[in-house]
Amino acid sequence: MTTRAQVLLAITVYNGRSFVPAAIRSAIRMDTTNHDVDILVLDDHSPEPGWSEELAVLCRDLRVRYYCTPRNLGIPRNVNLALLSAHEGSYTHVVVANSDVLFPTNLIESLVDVCSTDDTIASVTAWSNNASIYSLPNDDPVMMLSDQDRVDWLSTTVANRYGRTALDVPAGISFCMMIPTWAVRTVGLMDPVFGRGYCEETDWSLRSQQLGFRCTVAPGVFAYHAGKGSNESAGLLRAGATTVDEHELIVDMRYPTFRSDVGAFVASGVLERLHAEGSLTICQAAVREFGYSIEVGYLGGSSSGPAPVVTIDPSTPDSPVSVTFLGFRATIDIDRRPEGDAVGRQIFDFAGGRPTGVNLLDRGPRTQHLLDQLGAEHATPIYPARV
Repeated sequence: MTTRAQVLLAITVYNGRSFVPAAIRSAIRMDTTNHDVDILVLDDHSPEPGWSEELAVLCRDLRVRYYCTPRNLGIPRNVNLALLSAHEGSYTHVVVANSDVLFPTNLIESLVDVCSTDDTIASVTAWSNNASIYSLPNDDPVMMLSDQDRVDWLSTTVANRYGRTALDVPAGISFCMMIPTWAVRTVGLMDPVFGRGYCEETDWSLRSQQLGFRCTVAPGVFAYHAGKGSNESAGLLRAGATTVDEHELIVDMRYPTFRSDVGAFVASGVLERLHAEGSLTICQAAVREFGYSIEVGYLGGSSSGPAPVVTIDPSTPDSPVSVTFLGFRATIDIDRRPEGDAVGRQIFDFAGGRPTGVNLLDRGPRTQHLLDQLGAEHATPIYPARV
């Protein structure tokens, strides 16, 4: 019988009137069938006029715990309030989360499952569109992924593929990161030397690894992250920057091999393979569940909207076959050997059925041959008509 976890989900807030309510409403929808979850909103003395008062009312109405610091502490100290609250409240796990996140309903279930696979796992970061080098590539996440139902579907889809898989990574990302409370007691808190924030979770991760613990990413859970939130407008980040240079120097001084370790991790190809596999998993699930159309054209997946599209380049026999969905792109592995099945049959097998339609964007040397294989005698031309 699975032990019921006691989880504190802490959402750290600084301003954010336009996106924080969505994050809180997303959090209260999470599945608590197998685990207990308390939500704590930590308002770091937001300076936006009237916002803290509005947020307090919203949290009261939604029955979510709320605390506003008497002065601005900065991200590391605000996160430490979450870690200390989990420790003192006898929770088994704590999730530290930014306030510009949409959480999937399976977040807690999935992260606890990953933690349970190894008692040396000190942190588990959710997969996301915006999680530093671990980000799953997407063409337009703000337009395509900032929707609760889509986030739930995506997370369920990757959970079906990856389950309790834990990928060891150089450091965690605290946009949405679960820490077992034993790790808080053993590793300690975030270091306040990082001031208003950035790099504090890197430092914490590296301290945990020095003690022999694992930092992991869970590809079986997907959370949407808008990114930066209120940090740039508040002056925490320089315009266009993604980190704080002074804090990066602290990490370099403390952990001289960290950057080379990250470089080696990226060069290993693990992320590249995972990104390709994850995108393919999402796109294949989409064409099988929602149906798809085929486009014959040169642009290689020009459509990247809410409907799945398979695109075939008609120029050469070895041209790629791609599939797009919600800004995700993947390449279908087609066997082009003479003894292999026709391209059309392989696409139908990948998609679990025939398309809803075939659209002709461009003509090429192989166009008619492809249309014959697709059984598309009456493909719809959608390029401009001759005048």
